[in-house]
Amino acid sequence: MPKSTPGVTRTTLDREPPGEAAAKLSPELFDERGRTVPWMAKTVRRLYDAQGQKILDRENLAIAYWYYLRVLAERGELNQLELSKRVGIASTTAVPALDNLEKRGLVQRIRDPKDRRKYYVSLKEEGRRLVDEMLPQLVDMFSASLDGISPRDMQVFWKVAHQIEKNLIQMSKDDATLD
Repeated sequence: MPKSTPGVTRTTLDREPPGEAAAKLSPELFDERGRTVPWMAKTVRRLYDAQGQKILDRENLAIAYWYYLRVLAERGELNQLELSKRVGIASTTAVPALDNLEKRGLVQRIRDPKDRRKYYVSLKEEGRRLVDEMLPQLVDMFSASLDGISPRDMQVFWKVAHQIEKNLIQMSKDDATLD
């Protein structure tokens, strides 16, 4: 017998019109279109990335590379493994991104003198200039995306988002590194 999730009404989505099927789903877990919190978070992230990429295109910088620059600007020099964890990217994926950023003169990698397998990554002057120039434009875009949302609603949003984050970290046994 399949397990059921409390509060969720089972429905066959392929037999009913989407609006009717979604209406039968638990409103705590699904919106009126049948989307979950992770689905909506992914959609919002994709939309932010698309808008952010339009801004970063002015400097010919991929949005994926922006995250490295942003973390380094906030945190300062980090070892390559810590940086990739904070960006949320596998360390093997970070290598080509950091190669590109280093080639462009935005970051520098320095070997750890105590452990030659490790590298420390820091922003170079050009990387700092780029962050300082692009961040206000991105913040303006973030701000515009919140038009029509009251300060009270934002307080509730942050409270809910932080609680979801806390719950997920507990579920992952605190092995996630987040920024």
